[in-house]
Amino acid sequence: MTVWYHATAYYGDKMRHWWNRSRDELATDVVVPFVSKQIHLLKRNGIHSFFNFGMAEYITVVKTSYRLRMIDGKAPRQLSDSTFVAQNSATDEFLSEMKRSSGGSARSIVEQALTPPDNKAFVVMKFSDAVLNSAYKRVYRPVCLACGLEDVVRVDEIQNSGNVSLQILENMARSKVVIADLSGERPNCYYEAGYAHALGKPIIFCIRMGETVHFDLAPYRFIEWETEDMLEDRLRSRLEAMMSQRDS
Repeated sequence: MTVWYHATAYYGDKMRHWWNRSRDELATDVVVPFVSKQIHLLKRNGIHSFFNFGMAEYITVVKTSYRLRMIDGKAPRQLSDSTFVAQNSATDEFLSEMKRSSGGSARSIVEQALTPPDNKAFVVMKFSDAVLNSAYKRVYRPVCLACGLEDVVRVDEIQNSGNVSLQILENMARSKVVIADLSGERPNCYYEAGYAHALGKPIIFCIRMGETVHFDLAPYRFIEWETEDMLEDRLRSRLEAMMSQRDS
């Protein structure tokens, strides 16, 4: 039997509805953006608009065995009916299904985004570089541990065999904080930083002095460093401020 999922986001006295979606579509289009506090491009009255999921106070999910129908070009009226929503509520069931996992690399990124992150940092950086390797061992790792994170992971430290790209994304999705040192202008590092941003992860951007920040990330606040002592002071200050905000 076909099952249709529908959702409503509540922000102040307003509502935004989604209807007639598959489970995976609703997760990708609504639930993950809400959890990650993202901004998505949507259509409103046939016009493209941005919706800030960070404004939504809460979201309810309902499911039906039939499609809901629009009336006069407006969202199905059932989604504004509290009795209908209560009778067809599927929020708890939906989240349980999304969190269910067979473990290991089979675990989907959607499932991980709905699971509280591990208390660890994931470091994105070029690792075939003596200066950056030293900064990782002498600064990034010890400062993260000193600031209360329980582990620090860099891709070359992952021992499991298998798809390296998938392991990077899985570890990033499970991490509380992402640190992206973009020194060396490696395309894969920019890709990984973009993925962390899409997940709504708090990111600390770093780069060695004299190197160029690509235009798409230029508006972001970077830690520029020349010596390890300089990096340590600035990273510690930024990370302590970030951790205190997330714990408050």
